[in-house]
Amino acid sequence: MNTAAVLSLAVPLVVAAGQIPGQTPAGPPVDPETRFEVVSIKPFDAAGGAQPRISMTPGRYDVAGMPLRLVIGQALILPPNRVFGLPDWVDTERYTIAAKAPDGPSAARAMFVMIANLLKDRFNMVSHSEIREMPVYNLVFARDDRRFGPSLKETSAGCRAAIAARNDAVARGEPAPAAPAGADSCGQVRVNPGTASFSGVTASVMAGALTPFAGRPVTDKTGLAGPYDFTLRWSAAAGGFVPFGLPPGVLGPPNTPPPPADPDAPDLFTAVQEQLGLKLESARGPVPVVVVDRIEKPSLD
Repeated sequence: MNTAAVLSLAVPLVVAAGQIPGQTPAGPPVDPETRFEVVSIKPFDAAGGAQPRISMTPGRYDVAGMPLRLVIGQALILPPNRVFGLPDWVDTERYTIAAKAPDGPSAARAMFVMIANLLKDRFNMVSHSEIREMPVYNLVFARDDRRFGPSLKETSAGCRAAIAARNDAVARGEPAPAAPAGADSCGQVRVNPGTASFSGVTASVMAGALTPFAGRPVTDKTGLAGPYDFTLRWSAAAGGFVPFGLPPGVLGPPNTPPPPADPDAPDLFTAVQEQLGLKLESARGPVPVVVVDRIEKPSLD
């Protein structure tokens, strides 16, 4: 998969399917001791209009002014609202983190392991996993005839072939082949406030991408094999949810107002039903979570 990912207040979130919280990257196992070659951590300086952002590009991981809670969620491959035991300062202390990965095609797949080891080494983070019974949403068909909504369609044959070629290369530990014309976005999700565009993703990836906006874990119960394409549009402020499972007010600089709501857009739940022909059905179920036992402010470079 394409390993580029960018998150900022002004730029859409662009991720490969394997980078969506809750989606474990495909391929052979990664050495759990893999680490960045070089890591620098400094206080974030917002002078001069610097914008908070996270970027994952080949060989690099960079954070500027984003809450550490989001970094922790990436490392654990979980939405941050499934990580418990964090102190308040992870939302208020902001850092600039610059990390260089080792050379080689396997470094991209090891990115989340390297982020986790960065937190262990520089923030002294210790955590453990649990299963907790929690409110969830099941992603199911809205109609008995399982008819798709107008915005949901099967991915083209060309895109499916491009995704299969990438996955085969990753499984062999080789660089992903160049995408054919028109297939460079296959397997990606692009998210703006109130808009999410999916290309070449399975229903389980849809569920993982909806989780941060629904306010609960979303589990695929559609039975769809995929992959599929769709664009979902909803009122970003209608449900009062904060992207990525972050607490209100921590995504941007202090006192940053939320994006204006589109008065003509439906809320997320209505949008999923009207545009996709699916629905988010309230339920309870066992959910994997992580409890952070210890985390400390880092030594700064």
